[in-house]
Amino acid sequence: YLLELLRLEGHGDYMCAEVCPGSSECNGCPEYRCRDCFGTALYCKDCTVSRHRESPLHRIQHWDDGHFKCTSLKDLGLRIQLGHPVWGICYNPSPAFHDNFFVLDVNGVHQVAVDFCACEIAQSPTTQLLCAHWFPAMTTDPKTAATFHLLHHFHILTFESKASAFEVWQTLSRLTDNTGLSAPKVSKQFPQV
Repeated sequence: YLLELLRLEGHGDYMCAEVCPGSSECNGCPEYRCRDCFGTALYCKDCTVSRHRESPLHRIQHWDDGHFKCTSLKDLGLRIQLGHPVWGICYNPSPAFHDNFFVLDVNGVHQVAVDFCACEIAQSPTTQLLCAHWFPAMTTDPKTAATFHLLHHFHILTFESKASAFEVWQTLSRLTDNTGLSAPKVSKQFPQV
């Protein structure tokens, strides 16, 4: 087991991969892997972003200096467009306040780049979040949301193990950064959700 675990800490089966397997047209360098997708394949930056348009809360790692470092889909350039289908185009996107939005999910706290639809027939930002199965922490100018998945998880935890909102928040904070050095700054908003 130990040898396999050590192999997975590195490139694994993709040690000699020089070309991204994302598509036949792609010739980018495979340096990124997803901790939440099945398998350990490495992809280039563009293919990683493209593959995660429907899974924007996955955790990404970048191979750098002989080891994997955590990065985010926001850092790679992924923008989440609300108010339209995932692959749809919005002709009047409106970035979230200061382009700084946090989403709490069962795998941690994610800083994401969210664009609300500001088209003439667009719904309110809170409604757009709810349509994406994200529950906003505030009713006006939301800057934080929790996924329905996390809320269901929290609901079950409170019944089965009597976990408090504080304990769930501590868990999410540790899942995001187990060192505690760069804890997310949204701890006051989780109990409000």
